[in-house]
Amino acid sequence: MILSAVKVSCSMDWLMISVSPCGYSSNLYIFADELYLGSGCPVTRIQTYAYDFIYPVYDCGIRIKVVSEDTLLFQTEMYFNPRNLHCDPQKIPLECSASRKSVWLTPVSTENEIKLDPSPFIADFETTPEELGLLSP
Repeated sequence: MILSAVKVSCSMDWLMISVSPCGYSSNLYIFADELYLGSGCPVTRIQTYAYDFIYPVYDCGIRIKVVSEDTLLFQTEMYFNPRNLHCDPQKIPLECSASRKSVWLTPVSTENEIKLDPSPFIADFETTPEELGLLSP
């Protein structure tokens, strides 16, 4: 395999892939136009040390499989078509799973809510304006 570092991450809506342009061989530099995702989607962002593919999960021929009630699996391929005729083209399978449950939203129930005993320090806590440092006119 020519590609060295490929990182895949995903959410329910997006597939994000980051690829290092430096191959395993110190002589080989991979150009952004030598890589594409799935059904011909090009690199979306070129950085100094990485090429990024950021696409909605319904683009580029990305396949979606339901793994369980809460998990989806996204599958696609990255293709390497080298300019150098001495290197062979490659197809790299990629996959990523995402949870349908948001990590930010958790269900809240008022039933079975944990009841805490009132603190003796704030029971009957009433202050006067003088205690708060407020002056009465």
